[in-house]
Amino acid sequence: MGELCMYEDAESINIDIVELDTDTAEQYRGYITPDVAENIGRTYFRGLIAADDDEEPLAGIVWEVRHIDTDEDNEANIIWLKIDHDDAASLLFDKYKELLAEDEVVTSTYSLSARGMIREKAALKDQGFTVGLMEGDLIKTRLSEIERLPFMNNAKMDENIQPLANMTQRGFNAGIKQFVMLGFHGVYEDLSELPRLYFENEVSCFSQSDGKVNGMLLFHLVPSGALRVVIMAAIGSDYGKVLTRLMRYALKNALENYEPETEVWIDRHNYPTLALSEKLFPRSFGVAVYMGSRKENQ
Repeated sequence: MGELCMYEDAESINIDIVELDTDTAEQYRGYITPDVAENIGRTYFRGLIAADDDEEPLAGIVWEVRHIDTDEDNEANIIWLKIDHDDAASLLFDKYKELLAEDEVVTSTYSLSARGMIREKAALKDQGFTVGLMEGDLIKTRLSEIERLPFMNNAKMDENIQPLANMTQRGFNAGIKQFVMLGFHGVYEDLSELPRLYFENEVSCFSQSDGKVNGMLLFHLVPSGALRVVIMAAIGSDYGKVLTRLMRYALKNALENYEPETEVWIDRHNYPTLALSEKLFPRSFGVAVYMGSRKENQ
């Protein structure tokens, strides 16, 4: 069970701050977004719930700690925030700051959907975060829309590309290790810890050149039913062409295996993903988000 801390607010309501683990995440699964809850229990993910005496949730936060295994300053990236009680929010952020100190976090960041964020936005401002409304990095599009894009019309399939299902476990481990060592983590810090079955094996794919892996495109099916790109990476002088071919191959397979209205999520977290997204999905825009940060070591 997660650690429990008890507080009493100004209105004499007992508020418990619960550290999330797989058990407590299950307990509050109706409150935590399913796409977020599935990450609880992984190495770099942390979470807290503020609840009353009846264990009814009043507020919650989930974040990922980044750069722990690198020379960069540790960073906490908030991926989910829900505030239904102002005093609970204050206590929640007090515990949040305490846990960040344990992880030696220097900076907190967030990029959260702007929809329905009035109370959360106020809480972030009150806690000293900068707050800005802008276009986010995440693109969401549907397979039915992708099917009509020009780059999907090329019928020629690359013989060097195969579905992840055809890759040996040893080859998968080696491929992931290679890209992680080159600095490609995709959207998660713990990429090397994710099992092969975490990815959609018929849609995810890899490319080889001279018998060696030179590209990987891995999708995860999130609980809400969307296909999310976890890593899109390639090496070599023609890496851009490799990424385009991988994406075409994967999406053609997705069209055969999923409903036309299935969403595809692409996080433009680095230059290759940004460049490819602009090339292949020129009319797609990122989801509107509130984005900001604060220093934690002051």
